[in-house]
Amino acid sequence: MSIPSSRPARSGSDAADRAEPRALRTRVAVLDAVRTALAEVPLSELTVAEICRRAGIHRVTFYGHWPDVDAAAADALAEVIDGIAAVDDAAITEADDAAGLAELYETALADQLAELAAHREMYRSMAQSPLFGRKLRETLGRRAQLAIDALGRAGVEVPGAASGIAAAQLSGGVAAASLAWLASEAADAADDPAAVAAAQRDMLAQLPTWWPRDRA
Repeated sequence: MSIPSSRPARSGSDAADRAEPRALRTRVAVLDAVRTALAEVPLSELTVAEICRRAGIHRVTFYGHWPDVDAAAADALAEVIDGIAAVDDAAITEADDAAGLAELYETALADQLAELAAHREMYRSMAQSPLFGRKLRETLGRRAQLAIDALGRAGVEVPGAASGIAAAQLSGGVAAASLAWLASEAADAADDPAAVAAAQRDMLAQLPTWWPRDRA
């Protein structure tokens, strides 16, 4: 997509001051507009003008936050996944042991797969974007580190926990496997909960040896 020469030089999702209430409101409005629009039109047909119309903002304001539609879309969908991947702090505190903690995160994985399946065409179009892939890995990486920290407090020894290597490998594998499943024919039948459960089982089987598996 060509960018108008009037675009502010500081464009990009990290450019705007997110601590400013007005900037936060704008960001929320744009990301909501992008998610709504992508449910109706393909990413290839979505324009900055249409996003601005839906969000009620000026193009200059949009470019103060993102350089193009792809960047805004990557942020929007990564935020959806981030919300689904989150595990409630109270549930973590109440988990009896490492196996209980692991089950919480495995449920979150199933919910992520269900989200991909429910909106598979939208996510399939985004899967072609290197930016979305990076955002997805970053999002899941943060969640993976939180999971590893919680498991560590429960007594699980995780090699590479402190260096971030464990979180990078865990989240990278989940992200890659999720996108591979999304691109497969199996995802086309994923309106059936059993298909999502099967994908979850396949992905859980690939988790590292330190991942708690004992449900007894």
